[in-house]
Amino acid sequence: MSEMPIVRIQRAAIRNFRNVESGEIRFPCNYGEDIFAPKADVLGIYGQNGSGKTTFIDALEILKTLLCGQKVGTELSDCISYGQEQAELQFEFSILKLDKGSVSYRRRFIYSAILSRDTIDESVKCVTPSSVPEKASRIKTIFECTHEAENAVFLPQVKLDSLFGTKQSAKVNELRVTKLLCQKEHRSFLFSPEFLKMLHDAAQKNDNDVEPLFEIAYFAKTSFFVILNRNNGLISLDAAIPVNFRTETAGGMFTLPIDRPTTIPSNLLEIVQQVISTISMVLCKIIPGVKLTLVELGTELMEDGNQGTKIQLARELLCANGETHRLPLKYESEGIKKITSILHLLIAAYNNPSITLAIDELDSGIYEYLLGELLRIIQNSGKGQLIFTSHNLYPLETLDSDSIVFTTTKNDDRYTRIRSVRATNNLRSMYLREVILGSNNDAALYEETNVSEIAHAMRVVGKRMENISIKEETSSEVSHG
Repeated sequence: MSEMPIVRIQRAAIRNFRNVESGEIRFPCNYGEDIFAPKADVLGIYGQNGSGKTTFIDALEILKTLLCGQKVGTELSDCISYGQEQAELQFEFSILKLDKGSVSYRRRFIYSAILSRDTIDESVKCVTPSSVPEKASRIKTIFECTHEAENAVFLPQVKLDSLFGTKQSAKVNELRVTKLLCQKEHRSFLFSPEFLKMLHDAAQKNDNDVEPLFEIAYFAKTSFFVILNRNNGLISLDAAIPVNFRTETAGGMFTLPIDRPTTIPSNLLEIVQQVISTISMVLCKIIPGVKLTLVELGTELMEDGNQGTKIQLARELLCANGETHRLPLKYESEGIKKITSILHLLIAAYNNPSITLAIDELDSGIYEYLLGELLRIIQNSGKGQLIFTSHNLYPLETLDSDSIVFTTTKNDDRYTRIRSVRATNNLRSMYLREVILGSNNDAALYEETNVSEIAHAMRVVGKRMENISIKEETSSEVSHG
């Protein structure tokens, strides 16, 4: 029986995407002798505020949206750098397919997308390593789809003809309609459910050219997760806790209100219980004494007429008399809520080599020593791929130097690594030295700020604020809320 392939991101390039004119990142796994090795791959992105860290995580979110065949929506116009007509994303994946424990094939898959305000042009290429070491790998264009070639639907034309017939066939006309619909809805055509279904019906069972598309699409839907920083806002406001999860039968995110009980469909209760139980089992080892429990408060009828179960997330405390006491999670710290929200996916990334998990501002609310130890554990004995941004520098002392990327002040070369790091060097000290003293090359790691100028600006603005006059009636309204 064929096993599910192990998919990894190997390289990434973004151009004219938000505040990044051009930036390329090679992932740590791409530096190894065997890029297909199913071992942990951890990448941390560091740099000053506004330098492109979150931009890269946002690019991963757009990538996931495209590969899932979903609408990019109004975010599309926000992705393109000011003054530019289009943004470009290019990601290279490795695909390792196993059959009964033996390697079935190894491939590299390159997906490119050019995003404009109205259209999405895309192409997929496959690189099959040569069986003869002396020969170079062969790059083959599988599909190329542009909005200009409406009649051709996609290129190469030979591939279109072999799969769907001549230009006037009913299948090709159906493809044209699907392509126009995807362009109108800002969706990927090549990864749309409609195209993949038609491709599955048309392709031969052993068509190795198109098989990677289905593998990448499956990976995006079941094993690729992006946690954006804006999800933390729900936690900070005590509005809800977004619990990200992945099980053998399901995956995604559900939100549990922190300040009150909530009602969920009864058929989801088992999954929620399983997720919370798994989180609690590991959480009590990370933070001693913290045990989560899901409190069932009875059943009630939901708006759609189906039966629901009222639940509330709580922490279980052991009292001095040996009795247990339940405390609603809303009274816990932001750090515990943050760890709870991401822990299930961290567990999945630790155990599953095909999981790719990207987290913006991983360090938010988490004790720095705990953060460093968690990352060390994942790198040393984990299996999946973890990408994160952080401002806390302690992980620079616990991770390999290849696992750390820094943003630069050079807009057309936004991401870099510190080279010539020896085993005895402290990467954190080297980074701070470059920040304080400056870099010898054009791509500095920090845009210098002047402490005296900051203090002077604050004094000047402070005096202006004192001189701001508010009318008496306005002042009364403000004081009374």
